[in-house]
Amino acid sequence: MKRAVLYGILLLGVLCVGAALWLLRDHEDAAPQPATETPAAQPAPAVTPSFDIVRISPEGDTVIAGRAAPGATVVIYDGETELGRAKADERGEWVFLPEKPLPPGTRKLNLAVFPPEANAAPLRSDGDVVLVVPEGGKGPVVAVQMPKSGGVSRVLQRPGEASVGLSIAAIDFDEQGRVGISGNAQAGAPVIVYLDNAELGRAQAGAGGEWRVLGTRKLGDGTHTARVDQLDDARQVVRRAEVEFRVDGALMAGAGEIVVVVQPGNSLWRIARRIYGEGMAYTQIFEANRVQIRDPDRIYPGQSIVVPKGKGKP
Repeated sequence: MKRAVLYGILLLGVLCVGAALWLLRDHEDAAPQPATETPAAQPAPAVTPSFDIVRISPEGDTVIAGRAAPGATVVIYDGETELGRAKADERGEWVFLPEKPLPPGTRKLNLAVFPPEANAAPLRSDGDVVLVVPEGGKGPVVAVQMPKSGGVSRVLQRPGEASVGLSIAAIDFDEQGRVGISGNAQAGAPVIVYLDNAELGRAQAGAGGEWRVLGTRKLGDGTHTARVDQLDDARQVVRRAEVEFRVDGALMAGAGEIVVVVQPGNSLWRIARRIYGEGMAYTQIFEANRVQIRDPDRIYPGQSIVVPKGKGKP
């Protein structure tokens, strides 16, 4: 009898302990859990506004397009004067059509995006686009993008050509062996660029037909050949353009200089306008090349000209 009472007391104790543990578990489940901190959103990387297409008629009617951060408002300037604004779409693409034709003369376009933060510095385009609008709608129209960092110049529109075929428009090289070759092709077409029959690089023509390649190649004295092949969808060559130019070791660029190969239709005025943004600065190029240029009005295609970089207006 005593043993049965003892077993009963032990069983009751086990049941009580089990009930207490069950209640304790329910209490813990109901207790509020500490809040999980949500990682702070990282700011989107800054996107420098850039030009893709600049097309202008002899009368000054202009189409400008480019890229920026999605949703960004791009301010287009003519020198220091605001031409207008365009908003980039969800892909970062924007298009701007000025309400009025651009006035005749040499114009320098640049871009800016102003961050929403107060006192934040604006994001500026890496280079300017120099436009030449003829008087009275008669004369050549030129649009050239000149990078501020001394990279490859991009010819966005050649004189007298609204739509262009395959061509080599600019060749630049410096004392460090950097060679830049740019030109035009069918919009979206792949191209392969060769220097002395050795591949320098590959590119794809943009929406406006422009392409550019930057490579490294030490150029010795003598005649060199730049060639570009345009390919079709089957990667077969369908067009080819070729330019010969001569390198003279006595005229090789020194520190802070580049060598520009004269292309058909070039003049010292146009070269100065492309490099410096000011045609009157041609006198600086003339002074640097007195050994080979007797008359600043007479330069010939394929001629190599030393151009000092970083010079100001005369």
